[in-house]
Amino acid sequence: MSKTSNKADDLIFKALQKAVAEDRLHICLISAKINIPGSPVYNPWEVLLPSLLPVLLGLFLIWAAGILWGLAFMIAGIMLSSNLVKKELEQRLFERTRALLTSDYENCCRLWAFGGIVLVNAADKSQGCVAPDGNWKEFVVLHFADLMIDKKTDEPEQEAVDEKAA
Repeated sequence: MSKTSNKADDLIFKALQKAVAEDRLHICLISAKINIPGSPVYNPWEVLLPSLLPVLLGLFLIWAAGILWGLAFMIAGIMLSSNLVKKELEQRLFERTRALLTSDYENCCRLWAFGGIVLVNAADKSQGCVAPDGNWKEFVVLHFADLMIDKKTDEPEQEAVDEKAA
């Protein structure tokens, strides 16, 4: 964990990680807010190439084969890109965001401050927390307090109880 977080923040962050890993907490993205320049998960090539590549190849076809073939290729390429490739790129953005959000406390706070993330309780989808205005720590404590129990500190106490019983 980072040196700027305290023990309570570490426990809350570990609960967030466990909740995401156990699929009890869903991460949703507002792509228009998180997939922009300046975002920690923004990749300009994923935004530019799906549109730029069909246009450049279409311009080459206009020069080589004629205007109708070039424009037809551009239209088909952009439609294909916007329907098929976009889904794959959104999945990559989601995976990148999830990995960064759960990697460490500092990255989580930085990504949360940027915005564009919604945490949703999988058990009750009406309960959510929207970045950056919502307090993700309070949300995790309120809904996933059972995941904040540190197993390492509980084991010696349990062993002492077992020894007294024997």
